[in-house]
Amino acid sequence: MISKHSLTELFKTHHLPVYRVKQVFHAIYKEGESDYSKMSVLPAAAKILLTEHAPVFCFSVVREVVSSNTDTVKTLFKLKDGKLIEGVLMRFRDGRRSVCVSSQVGCGLKCSFCATGTMGFFRNLTDEEIADQVLYFDQWLKKFHHERVDHVIFMGMGEPMLNYESVMSAIRTLNDPDALGIAARHITVSTSGVIPGIVKLSDEELQINLAVSLHSPDQALRESIMPIAKPYTIPKLMEALHDYVEKTHRRISYEYVMLKNINDSPQTARQLGKLIRGQRCHVNLIPYNETYLGFSNSGKSRIDEFREIVESYGVPVTVRVSLGQDISAACGQLAVEEKRK
Repeated sequence: MISKHSLTELFKTHHLPVYRVKQVFHAIYKEGESDYSKMSVLPAAAKILLTEHAPVFCFSVVREVVSSNTDTVKTLFKLKDGKLIEGVLMRFRDGRRSVCVSSQVGCGLKCSFCATGTMGFFRNLTDEEIADQVLYFDQWLKKFHHERVDHVIFMGMGEPMLNYESVMSAIRTLNDPDALGIAARHITVSTSGVIPGIVKLSDEELQINLAVSLHSPDQALRESIMPIAKPYTIPKLMEALHDYVEKTHRRISYEYVMLKNINDSPQTARQLGKLIRGQRCHVNLIPYNETYLGFSNSGKSRIDEFREIVESYGVPVTVRVSLGQDISAACGQLAVEEKRK
């Protein structure tokens, strides 16, 4: 769905009253209608104009799979230029209805444990292509479960901070009360540590959440599994995050994927605790979702030991509940199957 501004300009150009824009947004975002011909509030001329120049979705659905317990839906979208992206809907037991969105076609960061990185980078997504992923799942939920999307996480394909303007534009649309009206504090942007993006985010008025993929407190190890750590070193990253907290007073979430015999030792846990103790933060340990890349999951006992050590430094720690492994929809698994085929 094109932005409210673009839709207003379209109506002005074709000499239609701009108050119709709000009617269109209400029909799409509040009533869940995706067919202009069924919007009885609109005159025929507006329906024809919108059908020709402003399709509700800027992509088509290629394939959709639902997990065996129906808590996760993964959808493969085909963009207008033929490129493919994936989005994931997660229905948590605590009532959250979260969408994990992609911000780029592929990813150029090449983290060694992430299957998405093997695709390479093709291009950034537009704000419309990003927001439409959420709109699609919101309408899906209305249709099948009479529910709404209430959380959005930018942890799909791509590095959001390398597509900053489009990501923020999409967030403003999702937060707009006339659109989905998703609370800013229910929107999380995850970065692998792109410092310029973190600095920009600290100046935003929207109180969205920041998650940082750390994955190692040791510079050499982090560089070996995350090439982005070479220009954005841990000391520089910690300095930027300190400034971010000072400006925003928001808590940082450190994402930490647990890789067996690589970054999960007790010594590494102590190093992590020392690095971030005293910060306004928490650590989210992510059991590794195994792919063809050769890495292994640390296992529950080792993850629990790691958690206890980090907690001993006064740092809150949680272990992520992973959904969608059976349909390759979990963290680090997106959009590779179709590309490899």
